[in-house]
Amino acid sequence: MSTTTRAKPAATLHVAPERWIPALEARRASSELVLLDADDRAVVAVFLEPDGGLTRLAVPRAEGAATVLASPSAHGIREVETAERRLGRSGQVRWDPPAPAAPSVRGKGVFTFPLGPVRADVAESLGYNLAVMGDEILRLDLRPGFKFRGVADWSRGRRLEEAADVLERWTGTSTVAHALAFALAVEDALGLADEDPVGRSVVAELERVHSHLGDLAALAVSTGLPVPQMEYLHLREGILRLNHDLVGHRYLRGVVRPRGLKLADPPDRSRLRAASATVRRVREEASRIARDLSLTSSFLDRLVGAGRIPAPDLEAVRPVGPVGRASGRALDVRTQRPYAAYARWTVEPARAATGDAEARFRVKVAELERSLALLDALLAVWEPRGAPSPVAVDAADGAEGIGVVEAPRGLLATRVVLAGSPPVVRHVGVATPSARNWPAVPPAMANHNILQDFPIIDASFALSAAGWDG
Repeated sequence: MSTTTRAKPAATLHVAPERWIPALEARRASSELVLLDADDRAVVAVFLEPDGGLTRLAVPRAEGAATVLASPSAHGIREVETAERRLGRSGQVRWDPPAPAAPSVRGKGVFTFPLGPVRADVAESLGYNLAVMGDEILRLDLRPGFKFRGVADWSRGRRLEEAADVLERWTGTSTVAHALAFALAVEDALGLADEDPVGRSVVAELERVHSHLGDLAALAVSTGLPVPQMEYLHLREGILRLNHDLVGHRYLRGVVRPRGLKLADPPDRSRLRAASATVRRVREEASRIARDLSLTSSFLDRLVGAGRIPAPDLEAVRPVGPVGRASGRALDVRTQRPYAAYARWTVEPARAATGDAEARFRVKVAELERSLALLDALLAVWEPRGAPSPVAVDAADGAEGIGVVEAPRGLLATRVVLAGSPPVVRHVGVATPSARNWPAVPPAMANHNILQDFPIIDASFALSAAGWDG
């Protein structure tokens, strides 16, 4: 049985309400703010340290009353903007002063161009209000909430297997990431080890590959190139079929659970060899498509300079995943806080500096190539098991754990509070990469771009409305 060493537990620093913002700013100067959450005991901010450790800043809460705290967004800390609004609406926290309202755009010749929430093809429901003068985009206001399902609320009070079934459905292209972050959080809370680290990395990289192939297809067609779109989608279909052959589900649902992988029909060595052959073929074809696009001027001309994130917004939002790495930020959880088998197989993050659509394209192409190479190596040594050992550990009331993973769109963090025998979820908080990155889209869109650039910029970010709404 293969196991990994558990990551060291989070350190907790208790903070008085009047020291909330100074404590956030001091910690943020050297660390990554990954999650803002609140339960009936405390308001918690979780930081990922440069050495891979986690630090919790906790402000105790009074029973039955809203906790009054200064707004992080009002102080330029915008990476937790979505969680801040959610906590304010729930009544758990009252932000004083609140985040400032965005200024309106008015003037002769300024028109509002509404788009959505129902859009073309199978795009998720999201409202866009574009203020334009002629063709130039002056401002973008986003209206989320159309995909809200209360996933975190649905998971509370459920046993671990039931909660995993709910949480992994947060967004379709991140099934593994959500299930894995939850599993890591449970293992952290209960002191459990991962029994199949290689298998977890296999399914995580399979998910990254099919997600990136879909994103690259959308970017290709946004510039009017349906042939590379169909080529990418053909490769994606091959990966989805491979997923089904290996674990029994095209989108890898019902597989990642606390302590390992749950496989009804573990693949034998011949199926793994066939999977490696498929991965090598996809790698070769994807490299060819990307090379052809890189030599297509009608493609590159539309991407270069489009949707560049302004420096002040880059610092305020601090985007994660391919969006962040295309803007010079090196954060990749697989290297900074390795989980599953990533401590053994080092992943070199792909980076670019310009922060525009062309940079995001190149980062995803490089990430796709590296994920496929890593998959080939992992499949050669994976020894699948049927099911993980049952979780027979009782949870002390209020046992807390945190799981942090690198989802296809970037850093994903889950915080759980457990109780009971067998353990049930008393509380869960989730910070998704889409919820973090969406605030970077409006300033990038209204940065000397025109209406014809809108679909290209939107596709280059490739964020999820469901991942934002939850």
